Order: sequence, then structure tokens, then C-alpha cells
Amino acid sequence: MVTKWLNRIFSSQVQAVATRHRGATRVWLGGDRVKTRSVGTFDRRATEIAVGEANGKACAKGEYVLATGTAAAHRLNILHDLYESGTCHVLLDAGLRRGLRVADLGCGTGNVTTLISDFVGPEGYVVGMDASSEQIAEARSRLSSGATNVSFVEASATDTGWPDESFDMVYCRFLLLHLCEPERALREMYRLLKPGGVLVCEDGDLTSASSEPPSALCAFADLFGRLGPVRGVDYTLGRRLYQMVAAAGFAAPEITYNQPVIARGETKRLLELSVAEAGPALVDAGLITAAELDATLVEMRRLGGDEKVLAVMPRMAQVWARKC
Repeated sequence: MVTKWLNRIFSSQVQAVATRHRGATRVWLGGDRVKTRSVGTFDRRATEIAVGEANGKACAKGEYVLATGTAAAHRLNILHDLYESGTCHVLLDAGLRRGLRVADLGCGTGNVTTLISDFVGPEGYVVGMDASSEQIAEARSRLSSGATNVSFVEASATDTGWPDESFDMVYCRFLLLHLCEPERALREMYRLLKPGGVLVCEDGDLTSASSEPPSALCAFADLFGRLGPVRGVDYTLGRRLYQMVAAAGFAAPEITYNQPVIARGETKRLLELSVAEAGPALVDAGLITAAELDATLVEMRRLGGDEKVLAVMPRMAQVWARKC
């Protein structure tokens, strides 16, 4: 059963490649040849309908499926190491500078919040907000005792409770795809910004993660792609982030992409650690059995040490725009 499960992961990944190249493909796993065929293009509308239908039913159980607080710290540190360079570039391109007041929504354990505090300097201020008390507690515990231009508060991204026009810049990373109502969060960000203030959103398409050559690391994309509709969220949200920001009333959004590819090192484990943390939700949703999950994680961990297999991380859409 486990071999069949891993074979299906391989088959799904190769079908995605076949879609792009319009040709038949074969791949080997454990001595079994997996035959695949060309498939049609991805039906985004079908996924949006599935998410929409699930929204009302699943939001009640659509809690954040990953770990929080101390239990999440290692994975979030790895994520930050992978994406930090791109985050710095987009923040500077968007106009981050000394003296600004900035809000970091969905700040997690505070990696980017602390980064922003260095850029704005003592003349500026940054507030990290997260709905999870565990995340806020971890962020505060890591804060330098001498830090005077940064604070962390527990607050919902869709209703922060802060006054209108409080900030020069509002930032978020890997936040909206975890929300049942991401458009509501964007409206809240618009409200928080001063006229002429800048929104910077980084969000992913988890189904864009893969490996080269295809391997069990592709389980990340397969599992999260199928979990989203069950939980009432859209783990492919990065595909439409540009359009969402424009629809929220921001003027002339700019966009770029950031997609790390890793051959070796601890950061290569991000896909494995994410699947492990989401394991209970994946099993509960009936997407994988406990035995299949254990075997998949063992293989993903092994591949982390195999430099012949490249881990392709989720593509991050980076969008920034100004409030009119």
C-alpha cells in the first residue's frame, strides 16, 4: 500500500510535467515503471469552485494546520532562511526605509518583524500581529531586551482593532493562503494604511513545490493541494495574489516571483517538516493513512541527504502596491 501511495505521488508529478511538454513520460520507483499520459491544462476555475463550496462548510474546522510557538520555531527559521533574501529585495523595492511605521500581519515567531525593525531604525516602529498566542509568546521570547522599536500583539488579520491609517507600510508573508477570508484581510490592510502607504504581500502556491527528478518530496504539493478545499482555504492563492491586491483597491500593483531550489543542507527539509506538522490534519481528512504518512516522511527525510535530488520550494508571489 505504501509503495502504491508513493507511486501515485510520482505519477501526479510526472503528469504535471507531461502537461507542460504534451508528451508521454515514464519514471521508475522501486523497480516499478509508472506510465503516465498527457493531461489537460490545470482547471483553475474548478479549484476555485471547490474552495468556494468548501468555505462555508470547512471554515469551522479550518484552523491553521501547522505547528505554532516553540514547536514551529525550527520550521519557520528554515522558511525564513530560504526566503529572506527575496523578502529583503521586495521590501526595499517597495520603499522600506528608516522612520516608517510598519505592521507585519501574521508575523508568526517574528523573523520578518525583527528584520523590518532593523531597516526602519530607532526612528521607526514595527508591530508584529498574529492570531496565535503561542506565536506571539515565542516572538516575544526571542526579542532582544534592548529592542525599543518593535512589539508583538495578538490580533486577527481580518480585524486587528487598530485605528484607521495607522501605518506607512503593511506586510504579510504566507498569511493569506491560510485564511478562509483572505479578501477580508486585504480590506483590513487597506484600512490600516495611511494615504499613499504601501502594501507588501508575499504568498505562495504550495502545489508548485516539487523535486528534480520527481520523488517523494512531491508529496508536499499533492497533499496540501488536496487539503485546501477540505479545510476551506486556497493553498494555491499565490497564483491570483496580483489580481486580489488590485481588486482590494490598490493602485498599479507590481509583482515578482521567488522560488528557491535547494540541493543540500537543513533548509532542504522544509517540505518534509511541513508535511509532518500537518500530518494529523492530513490523516483526519482521509488524504493519507498514518502508515503512508510515516513511510512518506522517512523517504522525504532520506531525500534531504541526497544531493542528486533537488528540492523545489513553493513559488512565492511578491506583490506590492500603493494605497490611493
